[in-house]
Amino acid sequence: MSRKVWIHGIVVLSLTLAGAQAASAKILYSYAVKFVCGYNPTNLGIWGDALDQRGGEQTVKFGNYATDINLYNFNIYADPTFPQHVEKSILLLVDKGVPVGREKRIAKLILGDVLDPLPPGNATMDDCNRIAEMLWGAVPTPYPLTIGFLVLGTTIELDVTAVYTAQTCANWSASPEKLECLDATGKLQSASVSIDVNQVTGHKLF
Repeated sequence: MSRKVWIHGIVVLSLTLAGAQAASAKILYSYAVKFVCGYNPTNLGIWGDALDQRGGEQTVKFGNYATDINLYNFNIYADPTFPQHVEKSILLLVDKGVPVGREKRIAKLILGDVLDPLPPGNATMDDCNRIAEMLWGAVPTPYPLTIGFLVLGTTIELDVTAVYTAQTCANWSASPEKLECLDATGKLQSASVSIDVNQVTGHKLF
């Protein structure tokens, strides 16, 4: 083998390895963020092999649920030439009230979208409406009970925070489609609200 061919082989190998490293460097961290979205108008669950029978418990109790997922890029001293992007996918476990991911079923990733880039010192968020857009292309009202994971694949480590809100109103049993805590006379009915904030830990893949 000539020296020229040998050098060419080394260059090709180097470029191939560099390309492989660049490809693998795209996704270095993974975050699986739980979301609970939408309105559950009943405490009667769904069961059976065909998910066609009513009874037992619902996945979550009667109420209206919202999730706010916040992403902050704290890497203010990172190499500005390093790609800093976020890929989003969804694992859907409850689809419009139906527990499609209940064992022995397995949820498969649904491709969401790519946010490229998320610059250092910047933040963004996803909420139930954005998840609906990724799943169905539009936001339904009332929003059906939808539960799963927003899976973030990132090239950089992020601060990820999830905010969960749940609400019930006494008169929803009489008007489950309206989702209004006021009765027909405009009087506020008995209502309850809960909120929880969780910091989500990511996993380094390499």
